[in-house]
Amino acid sequence: MDLTLAFAALLGRSDSPAGSYDAYYGGDTLDEFLLPASWLTPAALASSAPVALPDVDACFLDDHADLAWEFDLARSLFAIEWAEDVLPAAFLADARAADPDLLVGGADLGVLLARHGVDLTAESAGRLSYRISPLLRLATDGTLHDAMRMATFTHRLPALVPFGDEGWRRVEPGWAEALAAVEPPELRDHLSLHCLEPFSSRAAGARYLGANEWPTGTSALDGRRKLLAGWEFGESQSGVAVVA
Repeated sequence: MDLTLAFAALLGRSDSPAGSYDAYYGGDTLDEFLLPASWLTPAALASSAPVALPDVDACFLDDHADLAWEFDLARSLFAIEWAEDVLPAAFLADARAADPDLLVGGADLGVLLARHGVDLTAESAGRLSYRISPLLRLATDGTLHDAMRMATFTHRLPALVPFGDEGWRRVEPGWAEALAAVEPPELRDHLSLHCLEPFSSRAAGARYLGANEWPTGTSALDGRRKLLAGWEFGESQSGVAVVA
């Protein structure tokens, strides 16, 4: 199943320039409920091997058993904010040395956790909720095509989600027109679920923001990376951004 035309319609461009591209997932629900996390260990953060995360249900489609994401923890990002009262001063100093804005890569965070004895798997890590905010990198090969596959849950073809006959689901008119030529119909329906009007997207699917607005949970990338495509899930609770 060729995704080239579909992605061209969403991106508003048919070319795929050389370069490095990523897709990141973040949001309020992830910040609030993530910690403690049994998988946030120094060893896990050192690895770029794709990993499924049991505590992260990032798919907002009705039937998504075959569509789960995998993540690259080493190249994920973690924003450290308002943490002076809960993290050692030496930890924060080392984190600032790694990144002046305290947006630390997963591999660097793993080193800091081990060096300073901070355990994100312990019950006490709950106090770090909203203090260490993850921006999880989807496991991709670094191409724009693969980042778009992951962001649109088309990475496990031929598995797709039908649009269904729920009358309350409405596609944004502009994106319905843009996707009209996409074939086969099953792919068009699946992608339409990612281009719903705001009210419809609250329950399932997503609202497509294009390159105009950083999705919830991804704005830490603003000024660092170029936004190419973004989606928001639920009531603007989380989002995924494809960036260059």
